[in-house]
Order: sequence, then structure tokens, then C-alpha cells
Amino acid sequence: MSAYSREMHAPRRPHKGGKHNQEEPTSLAKLLACPLAITCFQHQSCYQFYEMVERVKYHHELARLFVLHLHNGQVTLAGVTFTLTPETISQEIGIPNVGEQWNKRQLIDREHYEPYIKVGFQRHVSRVFPFRYLKDTYAPLMKLIIKYFSCEDRFFTYMPITSNC
Repeated sequence: MSAYSREMHAPRRPHKGGKHNQEEPTSLAKLLACPLAITCFQHQSCYQFYEMVERVKYHHELARLFVLHLHNGQVTLAGVTFTLTPETISQEIGIPNVGEQWNKRQLIDREHYEPYIKVGFQRHVSRVFPFRYLKDTYAPLMKLIIKYFSCEDRFFTYMPITSNC
């Protein structure tokens, strides 16, 4: 790990979220079961990307090699060099590169997520809280966001990073 990486990220703590199962979804089946998720994904201009992924799928070994050869925003495979920037990624996948950039360790004020918490639990919300604190309407949407954007299947806790716990 480089000195730059150590400076930019807090040390990771062991967590109890279960087995780490990371896999990119290649099907819209779970997304189609939640109309709210479809609407939100369409509003954020990413639904078409997942439709494309479902049509094309992906090649596990090629994806693995791509990631292993990624250095300083460039990948060279079979003599072909790919340069990755937010702009080139946005152009290729068709999702606009607009809005605020968000680092998952960025502080978020409670006012931004409190409306999504069940009334009985709002006093108990801290930096990390159980998934069951989310209102039933939003829990399926949050699970799909986690599944499709972070490619993880662990839903034990939700961790908004807050500035005023």
C-alpha cells in the first residue's frame, strides 16, 4: 500500500456484515421487482447501463485481468492501452458525469437521511445503524443500490458517515 493510500483512507476495522460476496449483477431481475428502484435508476440515468450489462453480460477472466493491470488510470492488455478517466467512462457507459462527487467517507448531515429512518429509531441513529431502521418503503431500494453500485450482498448495517451523530 502506498503512503498516499494510507493518508487518504482511514484504517479498516473488522466488521460483522457476513461473508464478503462481491459480484457484479448481470441481470435486471431484482431491479425489476422494485418499481421505486426502476424510477430512481432511470432518474439518475443509469438504468440503460444495467440494461446494456444484462444484454452483453461480461467476461469474468477478462474483467479480472483488466483490474489487475490497472495502474495510474491506464490498462494495457494484448498491446492495447486503455486510458480511464471519469469522462471516458461516462462516454462509454452512457451515464452522465454530472452532480456532486461523493467519497463514501465524506461526512453527511443527519438531515439528509433522517426522513428515511423509521420514526421510532430516529433518536437511536448513529454513524452506523442496522438496516431494519430504514423505512420499509426505502429498504428494498437501498439494497438494490448497494447490490448494483457496490456489487456487494451484505445488508446487515447501513453506514452513512455523519457529521452530527
